[in-house]
Amino acid sequence: MEPEVLEICPYDPNHRMPASRLQYHLASCRKKNLKIAKKMANCKYNACHVVPVKRLKEHEANCVNRTAVDDEPFNLPKVISPSLEPNEKLSNTANQILDPDVWNIGEQG
Repeated sequence: MEPEVLEICPYDPNHRMPASRLQYHLASCRKKNLKIAKKMANCKYNACHVVPVKRLKEHEANCVNRTAVDDEPFNLPKVISPSLEPNEKLSNTANQILDPDVWNIGEQG
């Protein structure tokens, strides 16, 4: 069995640990090094990637965990109620909370 590759802690370069333990280590080390932590940010593709805030955009553009799916915009269809005209307002009954007994969420006896 091959030994795991050791990762270097971004908060203290003297800390080296297996990648499987890095996430837990980062949480505790961040608390101990608040001054450094304020200047660091997590990558949106991998929370274990902690880089200086100034280099975050550059890192995320080249992150090994980035996929083509991450770059695709969400093309969600617009859902419009067929019963309402564009300028028609909802009636007061639509804005009221339904009676809890209708949904059987009243007090259980």
